[in-house]
Amino acid sequence: MDKVNAGIIGLGRFGRLHLKVLEELPNCEVVAVAEKDQNTLDRVKEDHDIAKAFTDAEHVINDPEIDSIHVITDENSHGEFVKKILKKSKHVFVEKPLATSYGDGKEIGELATSMNKIVMVGNINRFSQPYISIKNNVRNNHLGEIATIRVKRDFSKKWFENFGKRIHPVYESGIHDIDLLLWYVKSKCERVFAVEKYTSRQRYPDLFSAILTFENGVVASLESAWLLPEGGPKNLVENLELDGTINGQIEVIGEKGTANFDLLNPGYSIWTEEKTLYPELTLWPYDNEKVSGAIRSEIEHYINQVLSGVESSVSPLPDSIDALKISEAIQKSAETKMPISL
Repeated sequence: MDKVNAGIIGLGRFGRLHLKVLEELPNCEVVAVAEKDQNTLDRVKEDHDIAKAFTDAEHVINDPEIDSIHVITDENSHGEFVKKILKKSKHVFVEKPLATSYGDGKEIGELATSMNKIVMVGNINRFSQPYISIKNNVRNNHLGEIATIRVKRDFSKKWFENFGKRIHPVYESGIHDIDLLLWYVKSKCERVFAVEKYTSRQRYPDLFSAILTFENGVVASLESAWLLPEGGPKNLVENLELDGTINGQIEVIGEKGTANFDLLNPGYSIWTEEKTLYPELTLWPYDNEKVSGAIRSEIEHYINQVLSGVESSVSPLPDSIDALKISEAIQKSAETKMPISL
């Protein structure tokens, strides 16, 4: 194979970003898309000149011309879509999370092996330069033996009006940092203790905090709150038609050194009469009208893995399955107010 024929399921903000990146790659062609909202679908058809455009994803899944499908839909639909696609013998890129249950994750892993197909989850931070630099320092033992890792990822309160009815935040915000912990620690999590709070009185909690212990002795703290005020500094202000804040912080502490990264304070800001902006430039910035940053690196990497037929060593599927096991334990611990052994 020298070119990937791709399909996309889901054309929301992030789906359209995937579409733009894929169209810019020389070794990929988007041949079909699916989006349940007819107005969005019509706009994409007109803007991108795609002949095969459907409101029913089954048309894309069953298309024999397609080699690979990108799933960028609501989180609760990921697992079933990935399983259907694998059964049609196609490769899959799925935005995080892989699924919303550990059982589905294990089933996907077995299907991917039996069908000899690549499944890669959009763990975008593994392709973002600050997080890559931390990984390199851990790998090269510049920090010494890791003792603890602290991670935090907070979001604008107004966004929770949507997510609070849709998904537990461990699968939306927490899954990013669970994945980073697995990447850096390279050990199985053996115990979880978590708490959560329903400040916004939605179906799901808008705050959770967890302590994770790993088999190699590393202790990690993980927390997320969807409570940042409207008047706070904004960094997610370009490309995704969003206006708000992600306050992500990580600190990796070893016996010989410490690594820190603060997503909200990169040193670049724009001040106007109305507000102060801190544009985020590592994840999906525009570079001379092209999408660059981590999202481009991630998708390029996946397409190259499909072309070579080799599973990603940067974002391997077993890590994403383990992340679901930890996610379920965090929820169970918070519900029971008891530690959970894995």
